[in-house]
Amino acid sequence: MNKKLLTKTLIASALVLTTVGSGFHSSSNYNGINNVAKAAETTDRQLWKNVRDALKEANIIDGNENETIDVNYKLKNGSENKISANGNSNGDFSKQNIDIESLTTINIKKVNISNFNERIDANNTWKNLTNKLKGQKIIKDGDKVTIHSKDQKDPKISGIVGQDFTEHKNYMLYKKDIDKITIN
Repeated sequence: MNKKLLTKTLIASALVLTTVGSGFHSSSNYNGINNVAKAAETTDRQLWKNVRDALKEANIIDGNENETIDVNYKLKNGSENKISANGNSNGDFSKQNIDIESLTTINIKKVNISNFNERIDANNTWKNLTNKLKGQKIIKDGDKVTIHSKDQKDPKISGIVGQDFTEHKNYMLYKKDIDKITIN
């Protein structure tokens, strides 16, 4: 009987020493692990709101009821999800926790456009959008971000996050024509 108790105690002690020895319980490593987990986990509502805010700050949308923003993202398990709402939504829709792997596509639909002839600088728009999305930890250095226009004459405004982007400087896009953003 004492032999069984001694064996169980030794095994339990070894497990504790292994866990403590791994550094998992030390404050510096634990905080680092915790921060990494927080960066990858969010709610679908928060992801959508962060994307919508980035689009507004980059002057791609106005954030009104005449704009619909579809946010497509890949989950860690390989499946894909989409969340969609009008640009003026305050986020009173789904609040599902998601473990996001990557944002893949943003689709934008606009009707009854009030600023029909407004034009925006393609280069500045790309930089503003990617800086905002990167600041929200939605994209990272090395991701390829492309702004698409429904006007076939417009080039795709594409670059790699974290690299100097000067293509399409002073190229003016009609704001109404931006309908899709892809992230690879």
